[in-house]
Amino acid sequence: MKTTECSIGLEVVRSIGDYVVGRIGKVIEIDSEKGRARVQWDAGVKTWVKFAVIEPTSIPYEIRNTPSRNGVRINKTYHRK
Repeated sequence: MKTTECSIGLEVVRSIGDYVVGRIGKVIEIDSEKGRARVQWDAGVKTWVKFAVIEPTSIPYEIRNTPSRNGVRINKTYHRK
């Protein structure tokens, strides 16, 4: 995601990572200087993440070959809500 696309209240999905891929939450803070956003994830956790690892949920896209916890490669597809 580009810095200019990110805004407070935007619903995003984690698109890069290991077991956290697919996590959905809302942007609650933006730190443009450091290139990151603070996200309140649906699981209740708040974390700072780089813009490069999140995507808006309004844009359909596919995440392929993400590792699962048991080491098996899986394909996940995320679409618009």
